[in-house]
Amino acid sequence: MPSFERARSELTLAGQQVRLRLRLANLICGALPEYSCTTARAAVYRRLGMRLGERVAFFGAVSVTGAGPNPYPRLSVGDDSMVSVRVLFNLEAEIRIGRNVQIAQFVRMYTAHHKLGPSERRFTPEFTPKPIVIEDGVYVATGSIVLPGVTIGRGAVVSANTVVSRDVPPNSLVTGVPARVIKELT
Repeated sequence: MPSFERARSELTLAGQQVRLRLRLANLICGALPEYSCTTARAAVYRRLGMRLGERVAFFGAVSVTGAGPNPYPRLSVGDDSMVSVRVLFNLEAEIRIGRNVQIAQFVRMYTAHHKLGPSERRFTPEFTPKPIVIEDGVYVATGSIVLPGVTIGRGAVVSANTVVSRDVPPNSLVTGVPARVIKELT
């Protein structure tokens, strides 16, 4: 039992240190006025371990969840992309955001879903992580939710408050719950 307690203590400490780093990063980023100092925020998040391209802009502090001592490298954002305010990244698996992508405010991206249990208790703590890929030139509008395992194709637009539960074809406009293609874009 002593080794179990020691391991548990070390895991708790590691988790607190990771969250402390994010809290410190968001304290710095949150102190900056929203919609300004965008490259300064990117520099802070880059130091946290996020893989960010050139000229990436964060318009406000972001929320990050994810297991393990360092989930931050699971987020990569390509050159000239923008992330607005109050965006949530769940980093149980990787999120790859391409170049020239715009993520609007209040967007949430989840990379894991819980497995269903028996009828006596449907929720289980076990989950299945699946990556999210957002290709170049995509626009994800306000309040949208992107679910695990989804790829949003190059040049696509996800309209406001859309729930994306399956792949989005390139150069298409999707809307609704669940998302459906309403227009092919040129």
